[in-house]
Amino acid sequence: MSHEPLISDTEDALVTTRGVTKQYKRGRQVVHALRGIDLEIPSGQYLSIMGPSGSGKSTLFNLIGALDKPTAGDIRIGELSLPALSPAQLAYVRCRHIGYVFQAYNLIASLTALKNVALPAVFGGASVEQADERAKAQLERVGLGHRLDHRPGELSGGQQQRVAIARALVNEPALILADEPTANLDLNTGAEIIEVFAGLSREHGVTVVSTTHDHQMLAQCDRVVWVRDGAIHKDAPASELDIEAGTIAGVH
Repeated sequence: MSHEPLISDTEDALVTTRGVTKQYKRGRQVVHALRGIDLEIPSGQYLSIMGPSGSGKSTLFNLIGALDKPTAGDIRIGELSLPALSPAQLAYVRCRHIGYVFQAYNLIASLTALKNVALPAVFGGASVEQADERAKAQLERVGLGHRLDHRPGELSGGQQQRVAIARALVNEPALILADEPTANLDLNTGAEIIEVFAGLSREHGVTVVSTTHDHQMLAQCDRVVWVRDGAIHKDAPASELDIEAGTIAGVH
């Protein structure tokens, strides 16, 4: 696969799932984590996935991120059907077309902010010089151009998460996946990180999919999908929902 855009028409859905199920075996018991998920995520949308523990939201997140394969059904990112890809092809998609931001930052302690961000670019085939140049640009984009040579231990939690966002962006992916990205941050710092995600979507057309219980993030996103018992229980624009303290009125 060459590094070409996955879609050419920004009005098309970037992510599509059709009849997606996921089952696990727990001893003799079969756990139905997902029970037929149909979902379309347009290019440039900022989507939040909510749901209680065990609802299937993390499973759905991992499937969209090509971190796991469904038991049945299809998941497409642009024109690519993820279940049809080989492990090597999936690794390529994860490196070049998807950026990941995790709750725990997952930065390498011995590397500077610049080198942490540059690493995926090197894995993607860029030279060290090219990777450093792209990493510097992304760190400047998230407001950390003055912290290039600082290691994670020298940065605040919010700054570390900004480094993680820059790292997710360094290969200019079509899709950013963020798993509870503000969970380890205080209220004000979390609000700053949410503004970064909102800006990526609204100003740069980046598609963002996040799992969250942060009411600030829910209020800033375009759309909220509530997952319960392995199915989509509610799917609505955030502007139409009564969001307060991490809950959606009328959804339990």
